[in-house]
Amino acid sequence: MDRAHGGWEDVCPIVAATDDAEGNVRIRLIYPDPNPRVGLSGRKVESAALQLLAAITSPAHEVSVVQEHLGDTVRFDDAQVDLVGITAMTIQARRAYEIADGYRKAGKTVVLGGIHPSVRPDEALQHADAVVVGEAEPVWSQVLADAATGHLRGLYRGQEYADLRQLPPYRRDLFPKRSSFSLASVQAARGCPYDCSFCSATLFSGRKYRFRPVENVIAEIKALGRRFIFFLDDNIFSSEAYCRALFSELKKLDVIWVGQASLHLTASNPNLLKLAAESGCFSLFVGIESLTASNLRATGSLAKNRVGTPAEIGKSIRVLHDHDIIVMAGVIFGFDDDDPEVFDRTREFLFDNRVGHGSFSALTPFPGTKLFETLRAQSRITTYDWSKYDGATAVFLPKLMTAEQLQEGTRRMGVNFYSTPKILRRFWTNRHHPFIYLATSLAWRHSCRVENRVPFFRPSGSWKERGKQSPAREIEGSADPGQPVLAERGAEESSAVCDSASGVA
Repeated sequence: MDRAHGGWEDVCPIVAATDDAEGNVRIRLIYPDPNPRVGLSGRKVESAALQLLAAITSPAHEVSVVQEHLGDTVRFDDAQVDLVGITAMTIQARRAYEIADGYRKAGKTVVLGGIHPSVRPDEALQHADAVVVGEAEPVWSQVLADAATGHLRGLYRGQEYADLRQLPPYRRDLFPKRSSFSLASVQAARGCPYDCSFCSATLFSGRKYRFRPVENVIAEIKALGRRFIFFLDDNIFSSEAYCRALFSELKKLDVIWVGQASLHLTASNPNLLKLAAESGCFSLFVGIESLTASNLRATGSLAKNRVGTPAEIGKSIRVLHDHDIIVMAGVIFGFDDDDPEVFDRTREFLFDNRVGHGSFSALTPFPGTKLFETLRAQSRITTYDWSKYDGATAVFLPKLMTAEQLQEGTRRMGVNFYSTPKILRRFWTNRHHPFIYLATSLAWRHSCRVENRVPFFRPSGSWKERGKQSPAREIEGSADPGQPVLAERGAEESSAVCDSASGVA
């Protein structure tokens, strides 16, 4: 820990108490590359999970990091490492297991953590000496103490959630300095009270909000020296009292920020939304999920947004526009009441409401979720190859459309939504941040076109998906879900949508 960041012993006494732990362990922390999409994506930032894990590691040990998605190389023959810690979301599980197996063959000790090993611990233990289930803060010091003495005990599971009042500053000194225009990730709170059947957030962080002291968050932002901030919180509008305190302090800083929020909590409190805009908020990701109320009710999402008709959703979006905030709408396709026309209806809605950015994904039954259990019980899951759980590949059988229609329709949404004419037509509504809007829109356009092999000069409206393997030919429904198929990955895999793993090994 860089002591210049201030107050290790005061901020995190648990970590400070382990300074005298027996033995020095040389630790390599790894963020696997699941073959992410080409171009700008949320994966092209430093791993917040590794930054935090390094921060809670006792200074008695040596820590280094490898981020494959940023070009770092994994070296199994590296003699300067004793213990390897690997974090994995579901899309990363296949590569994480490959790395873990490689290091174990080289005689290294391997610990796996993150959301996927947490919900599939028995599976993960086939590739590791130990697995951290859930948040790492309560157990990481014990893992290192046991590793130093050679007595790892397999599963490590905290008996309670981490106390965010003791959360130390991230170890950003281990990461190379990036462009001043890149987003720096900061976390103010964890937890989500909603219980959407397709979401794994509550599995990991619980259904109760936990907050870091505002002064700690502000101190961390000041130390970053960055102007562009991304709040990792599942819902940055989690508590009005906390948000008022946080936004009021952010107003004093020269930063602009983006976060995630539920549509109801933002649109129903215009005064708080105004304060957010004044504090530097220029964009919010809101999970619309679906324009069909029956889908929202069936998945539990209606409790989050409180609005279920296109007219109500559009009205809420306009409230955000009135405060000069760019809306990034998260939409999921493939719910049981989605038919092949859902793509055209959604495209028309987003255009009519001049939604600035969109994130489109095929419904994905992540392990551990209610959706996974339901679809598995109905024998509708077609593959347990986790490398295909990327939000772009159809991995189950929809009810009212084919898997091919779901996959092609989802991919086509991104290409058409980010066509140049549509970007320009939405410009006036999103003109308050012209450079950010145009730069990010064009970056997404490039990413979508490259990922889907659209020729550079071909209008997106004439694009048709070609040369992709039909999902129907990949059915592996009889496979044991505890034994993921480690087949060769296709060239079209994407890591744009995957479950959360913040704050874990």
